[in-house]
Amino acid sequence: MLYNKTMASITFDTHTYVKKLKAVGFTEEQAEVQANALAELSDERLVTREYLDMRLSLLESRLNFKFIIVIAAIFLSNPKIFDFIGKIFSFVK
Repeated sequence: MLYNKTMASITFDTHTYVKKLKAVGFTEEQAEVQANALAELSDERLVTREYLDMRLSLLESRLNFKFIIVIAAIFLSNPKIFDFIGKIFSFVK
């Protein structure tokens, strides 16, 4: 599975946000400071759903692989397990 370490960016329209803040009484300077702070926060802390889905898929793949390795180690370390499984499924007599 290929995976890109960079996450998709989230677009935040600071101009529209500034206009909304000014409409409710913020000064231009207050609105711009607030918009810039929020834009920085969203760049640093927020991730997209696609990024989370990709990371979850990667994690699931890694866990599945490790689970298979553990199961294989259990089977290979105890030959009696083959007899037990054979009796359950009637594959080996």
